Amino acid sequence: MLKRILLFILLIGNGYSYAQLDNPDSWYLKVQPHFGFILQHRNTMGHLVHGHIGGMELNWARPTKGDKLWHYENNFPERGVSLTYIYLANREQLGSIIGIAPFYDIPLNKNDRASRLYMRLGTGLAYATQKFDPVENHKNNVISTRYSAYINFKWFYKFNIGDRMRLETGISFSHASNGKFKAPNLGVNMMTAFGGLTYRFKDKKEAKPLVIDSSSAAKSRHELYVIAAYGANETEPPGGPKFLAQSYSLGYYFNKRNTHKFGGGLDVFYDQSVIQDIFDADSIRYSNKAKYLQVGVRLSYAYNVGRLSFPVEFGRYLYTNFTGDGMFYHRIAMRYYTKNNIIATFALKTHWAVAHYFEFGVGYRLPLKKRR
Repeated sequence: MLKRILLFILLIGNGYSYAQLDNPDSWYLKVQPHFGFILQHRNTMGHLVHGHIGGMELNWARPTKGDKLWHYENNFPERGVSLTYIYLANREQLGSIIGIAPFYDIPLNKNDRASRLYMRLGTGLAYATQKFDPVENHKNNVISTRYSAYINFKWFYKFNIGDRMRLETGISFSHASNGKFKAPNLGVNMMTAFGGLTYRFKDKKEAKPLVIDSSSAAKSRHELYVIAAYGANETEPPGGPKFLAQSYSLGYYFNKRNTHKFGGGLDVFYDQSVIQDIFDADSIRYSNKAKYLQVGVRLSYAYNVGRLSFPVEFGRYLYTNFTGDGMFYHRIAMRYYTKNNIIATFALKTHWAVAHYFEFGVGYRLPLKKRR
């Protein structure tokens, strides 16, 4: 009983209150038209961009229940799934993208007001109605598989227009790519503006939670972690062999809050496609496999939603014998931390806006110093 009272005082002291808790039995239906453009990140895809893009998005969402500490720390986010259709203004070569993605809509201010700023974090699966074909669609150098990963970020305002209705409007960034698992694969980056109506169903009163799970809270201010990850990619020309890619990472995080952490680290990559890239560029075959290693240093930021973490990393190679992709690399990832500090990771490694490969891996987190 004392533990529950102390936790309640802690929540109040940090600016949270049960009054912010939406009815957990409610659910929302959102309908949102989109209009925007393809971000042309390479000159070699300019022939595919024919005009403005547009489409429609349907969302189903529910409020969080307030039975976990991260609900309060993230201002009671909504979670759900979205179904998005985007026409890419080039019927013959690009067609359309259909994306389905689970998401979190996270309020960026604590107080629930008539107007409120939100951020969306979503990742899922995309389907392309048109893809590369060496005979019928050989100019499509951005999509080579029907199915690919789909990443979606949003920043939007909600405006209440009654007890059950609200308007949502903002900007959306979406990315569809197979991570260069099959070439060609520049990927499609879509930037759109959207607006639409949200309707809330049900208004049943629910009892407030008596127990709040805080087990996902960071165990210390400082932590080290190691991750081993693996993936595969394909080099040009299309139809070539697939190469194994490996990465080994050592990192440090400073947990500013349970929702934010900053850090950096060291990466070692062994990507077998680099062997082919070096040979194609300079006709060199090294007998010492260490010469194909790539070593880099990186800066990291991660936003945490309970046990899920969404890191963004910016790195630079310190050692590499292949510079065809440039000296900088990046990661967008999703990581899950278990109670015993095991890490499961799914990440996209890129060189700026061009995907290099998807990573699937496991790791371990080592909290430092005393528990907070």
